[in-house]
Amino acid sequence: MAGVCALLGRALELPQLFLPLMPAVAALPAMGRSGGRDVLGAGAAALGGVALLGWGARPVNVIAALAGVLTVTALIRAAARRSRRQETKLARLGRLAQVTQAAVLPRPPESVGGVRLDARYLAATPGATVGGDICGAERTPFGVRLLIGDVSGKGLDVVATAAETLHIWRELAHHESSLAGIALRMDTAVTRIHHHDGFVTALLINVYDDGRVELLSCGHPPPLLVRGGRASWLAGLDATAPLGLMEMVQDRCPTAVVRPAPDDWLLLCTDGVAECRNGAGEFYPLAERLTAFCGREPTVVLDDLEVDLARYRDGGCRDDAMMLLIRPPSRQHSG
Repeated sequence: MAGVCALLGRALELPQLFLPLMPAVAALPAMGRSGGRDVLGAGAAALGGVALLGWGARPVNVIAALAGVLTVTALIRAAARRSRRQETKLARLGRLAQVTQAAVLPRPPESVGGVRLDARYLAATPGATVGGDICGAERTPFGVRLLIGDVSGKGLDVVATAAETLHIWRELAHHESSLAGIALRMDTAVTRIHHHDGFVTALLINVYDDGRVELLSCGHPPPLLVRGGRASWLAGLDATAPLGLMEMVQDRCPTAVVRPAPDDWLLLCTDGVAECRNGAGEFYPLAERLTAFCGREPTVVLDDLEVDLARYRDGGCRDDAMMLLIRPPSRQHSG
C-alpha cells in the first residue's frame, strides 16, 4: 500500500515539473508578428496552465510561475504596442514621401502638346520615392520643352536642390527663346543654389511644331533613338559642361537637331541607367536590351526595361535611375 501511495505521489508531482515552463508559453507570441489579442490569449493560456499544473505544488513555486507569466505577458504586450506605433509611423512617413514626391518633384503627364510621355523611377534606396533625379514637360510658345536631369550629391539637400532646379527650368522654359539661353541662366542659378559645391547634369529638349527636335546636353547621357525596332545612341550631340560648371567651357552650348521619322521614339535616362553596373562591375547594355524588348507597345517595353534594370543592378549600382520615354505626335510627320 505504501508503494502505491509513493507512485501516486510521484505521478501527482510530474505535472509540476512543467510549471516553470509556463512563462515560456506566455512568450510564444514574441516569436512572430502577433497582435495584442494573441499576446493576451497566450498569457491567459499560461495562467490556466499554472492553475492546472500547480495543483498540490508548493505555494512558492506557484507564485513564482504566476509572477513569471504576468511579467512576460506585460513585457510582450508593451513591445507589441511599441511595434505597432513604429509601423504606423513608418506608414505615415511613406505616405508623406509619396505626397512630397507628387508636390515637389512631380512626374510629367501622359501627354503635353501632343507629345506622349511615360516615366519610370528606380530609387537607390528600396522604398524611397524622392531623390535627385528630375524630369519635366511644358507646353510653351516655343513648342513642347522637356527636361531630364540628375543633381549631384546625396540626402535631403539634394531633394531641395532638385525641386528648386525644376522650378527654375519651368519658369525659363516659358520665357527664354533658345535652349542655350535656358542652360546659361540655369547654370547661374545652380551655382548660386549649390554654393559652388555641386552641379546638375541635364538634357534639354525642344519639340517644335514643324517636327524638329532640338537637344542640348549639359554633361548628360545622350538619348536613345528607337527606329525600326532597333535602339541606338543618338549621334551628333556634343555635350557641354554640367549646369553649375559651364564657366569651365566658356559657356559653350552646342545643340543638335533631328527629325524623327514616323513611329520613332526617344528614351532619355539618367546616369543611374546609363552607367549602371552589376555586382561584377559590368555596365548595363541598355541599347542591346532595349532593342531586344522592342516590337511591342513602347509603354510595355519600358515596363520590361524597368524590371530588367532592377534585376541587373541588384547588388551592384546603387544610384537613382530615371527613364523618360518620348513619342512625338504623328501630325508632325504629315509633311
